[in-house]
Amino acid sequence: MRDAVIREYEPNEIVCRQAGRADRILLLRRGAVRSVVIPEKEAEGADDARLRRGRDVNLHLEKGLILAADGALMGKYTESIIAVEPATLVEVPVDARAIISMIAEDGEFGLSLARSLARKLVGANRGLGGVQREAGRYSRELQGLTTDFYNLVHRIQEDAEGEDDVLRALSVAKRSWSYHMGESGGAEVTKQTTNLMTRVTDGSALAGSQQRLKKGNLLCRRGDPGKSVYILISGRLSVRIGNELYGIVRPGETVGEISVLLGDEEPRRIADIQAEEPSVVGVVPGDAFPLLCKAQPKLLINICKLLALRSANTQQLAAESEGALKSVLAKFGGEKSTFMEDCEALKGQLDLLMEEFDFPLQLEHETLTRLAERWTLKIEELRRRVAPAMART
Repeated sequence: MRDAVIREYEPNEIVCRQAGRADRILLLRRGAVRSVVIPEKEAEGADDARLRRGRDVNLHLEKGLILAADGALMGKYTESIIAVEPATLVEVPVDARAIISMIAEDGEFGLSLARSLARKLVGANRGLGGVQREAGRYSRELQGLTTDFYNLVHRIQEDAEGEDDVLRALSVAKRSWSYHMGESGGAEVTKQTTNLMTRVTDGSALAGSQQRLKKGNLLCRRGDPGKSVYILISGRLSVRIGNELYGIVRPGETVGEISVLLGDEEPRRIADIQAEEPSVVGVVPGDAFPLLCKAQPKLLINICKLLALRSANTQQLAAESEGALKSVLAKFGGEKSTFMEDCEALKGQLDLLMEEFDFPLQLEHETLTRLAERWTLKIEELRRRVAPAMART
C-alpha cells in the first residue's frame, strides 16, 4: 500500500466524484464535508456544477471519520464528497482487494466499517419519501427474482457434479442479463455466505444455534426483542408489516445485523418474519455476533459488501426523487432487460437435457416458469403504477 497523503480542500471543492474509480479512502482530519448523490444515469458525464447540485445525504463533521470505504469496496464511488468549509483529509490509496485484506487482517477495522455502513444505510432510509419507498419495494422484488435465477443456475450446476452436457447447457445462462443482474445485485456474495454458514453451523465455531422452520412457521413477530442476528442457511422467509409484504429473505441474507452493529439498547423486530417454505436459520446472539465476525472474516467481508450495496441502492432512490418508480422500471423493464427470454432459453436447454439424457430437471423447469410468471405480474403492475406519471411528461 502506498503512503497516505494529507490534502487541504477549499469550500465547495470536490474531493471525489460519484461514479469515478474509487482508488482511495478518506479520513476527515479537520473541517466539514458533505456527501451528495445524483441519478446514476447522469453521474458519469456530470460536470462539477451538476454534482454540487446533487441531493445532500450526509454532513460529516466527526474527526477521524472514515469516508468512501464503501466506494473502494465496490470499485467506484457511490457519492460525491464536497468540502463545506476549509477541510483537511488524509487520503489512503487503496483498491477493493486492499480493503478486503484490511478487513480480513483486522477484525476491529472490519466491524468499524460495518457499523459505519449500517449508520449510512439507516440515514439513507430515513431520507426516503413515500414514492421512493414504494420504488424500493419494487426494486427489491425484481432484483430478488434475478437472484433466484442466479441461484437456480448454480444449483443445477452443483447437482450436475461436473457433467459436461449440463455445464455446456448452462454456459449461455451464465452470460445472460438475468444472471449478471443477480450476480451484481449481491447473489454471489449471499451464495458465499450460505456456503460459509453451512460449514460454521456444522461445527462448534458458531456461538448460537440452528432453528428449523416448517412452511408457515413464524421466526419472530413484530415487537419481539431483536437481540439476535438471523442468517438464513436454506429456504425462504417473508418479511411482513401488517398485511403488506415488505420483502423476501433468501439464503445467505441476514436479519437484525444493523441493530446489533449499532448497539441499540432495546432493539425490537419491526416486522413479522415467516417461513415461506421449509427453512434453516442460524441464530447468533447479539453479544456473540462480533466474535463470530472476527473468527470468520469472510462473513464480515460479505456483510460489509451487502451493506455497501444496500446503502448505494437506497441513496440512488433518494437521488431519483419523484422519478424513482420510472427509474426502477427503466432498470428492470427497459430494452436491455431480457429476463423472460433468459428463462425461456434456459427452459429450452433443460428440455434438451431431459429428452436426450433423461436428467431429472422437471422441478427446475417448473421453477423457471414460476419466476417468469412472477416477473411478468410485477413488471405489469409497475407499468400501471408509472403510466399516469409518464402521461404527464
